[in-house]
Amino acid sequence: MSVLINRKKREPSAAIVNRREFILSSCAFCGATALGVSMLESCKKSSVASPQNVNFTLDLSSSSNAVLNTKGGSVIQDNVVVICTGPSVFVALSAICTHAGCTVSYSSSRNELICPCHGGIYSISGSVVSGPPPSGLATYKTSLNGKILTVT
Repeated sequence: MSVLINRKKREPSAAIVNRREFILSSCAFCGATALGVSMLESCKKSSVASPQNVNFTLDLSSSSNAVLNTKGGSVIQDNVVVICTGPSVFVALSAICTHAGCTVSYSSSRNELICPCHGGIYSISGSVVSGPPPSGLATYKTSLNGKILTVT
């Protein structure tokens, strides 16, 4: 004959549950605080360096640079974005966002440069329009001789 014994599942005491909840909550709070501080630290206002000693040429008769023969066309070379703003008129700016060092892209429909990392927006002249960038993009000189565009 077997005897069934009614055993109650033992519940942890209130003191243990509260202690456990306290420890878990404390760990979660400390982790969230550390994450928040590190995120704020990464977004502090300090400029990222622009390309220095820029000096290169682009052959506009080359298929890889053909987009520069049309207004709104752009290419990035050596961390510099070159944009055609009109017939034989070009602008060259640093392609490196001054906030976090990400590569900006040119939007011809908006006529602005946009950083994909934190949403920084720059005008075609390189000045900050909105977002976290602390300073504008560096600008470079352009000169066209026939089909050769020089950026310095």
